Amino acid sequence: MSALPNVNKLPDCLRLNHAFQQIRNNVRTTPLIKSDALSELIRGEVLVKAESLQITGAFKFRGAFYRLLNLTKNEKKQGVIAYSSGNFAAGLSAAGQLLGIPVRLVMPHDAPQSKINNARRYGAEVVLCQCNEPSREEAASDMASKLAHDHGAVLLHPFDDHEIIIGQASVAMELQEQLAITGKACDHILCPVGGGSLVAGSSLVFGSNTQVWAVEVDGYQGMGISLENGRRSRAKGHILCDCDALLALEPGIANLDIVLQTGVKGLTVNAQAAHEAIRLSFQEMNLVLEPSGAVAIAAIMENPALFKHKTIVAIGSGGNVDPDKYAAILSAV
Repeated sequence: MSALPNVNKLPDCLRLNHAFQQIRNNVRTTPLIKSDALSELIRGEVLVKAESLQITGAFKFRGAFYRLLNLTKNEKKQGVIAYSSGNFAAGLSAAGQLLGIPVRLVMPHDAPQSKINNARRYGAEVVLCQCNEPSREEAASDMASKLAHDHGAVLLHPFDDHEIIIGQASVAMELQEQLAITGKACDHILCPVGGGSLVAGSSLVFGSNTQVWAVEVDGYQGMGISLENGRRSRAKGHILCDCDALLALEPGIANLDIVLQTGVKGLTVNAQAAHEAIRLSFQEMNLVLEPSGAVAIAAIMENPALFKHKTIVAIGSGGNVDPDKYAAILSAV
């Protein structure tokens, strides 16, 4: 597993740009879509960065590809093992397939079937973890550690990894280019947060003129609590929630080190608000989002006064949702 960064030495723009250039021909440039309804709500402008249209349906492919690309020759031969509730699993599997690197994954037994199928479709070996204690993520992590030891493979963490954070920063690097082309200045960026690699990477790119927000779902706001306390803290969890990609109880150590230095703030939304955001995204923008991927949009809907007369970018981080669940969300009143 990659060593955690020194808290006094954040990656600079040259390092982030070099990483972006390494992977940009292998990732999909995702569009910025204006939401007229949300723009009217805040009397400003709301743009959605549609990472749900990324390869494998989520931003996670970016960090996974960069991480595997920079393994040593021997590590590539050994193959990798990781745990994931779904989107990192698919991203890592697709990256491994492209680069010819064996991938074995531990996934929670209750991960969405569409996400399990995605990982297998890209050639990964998937092992389901039946344990949920002390949490589904921690149980899967422990199982992945044991398998890595038994098989002599490289153990990767889905978000608490310096190189993966740098890879995820490519979302913001690409966004910065898109905004520059249009001449827009961005006042706020809202990032869905599970472990925190996306918000950490985004905060490395955007400076003091842009406020970066970590958006979490109620009951799993480990990053928000940690930001308030100024140290790594744990959410309560154990609340029924279909934002399956955001159920980490604590932020990554590396991620928290970064966001404490870059001035990120936290916001929490109700899981049902994510459903409303899903419906708006489909009805107005023809954009398919999963509950986890819609929380940044939900945060604007729940807190319009916070963003009055500003230019906002909400990252729609993923769109991997089971068809039956998606249909039920769309049809709910």
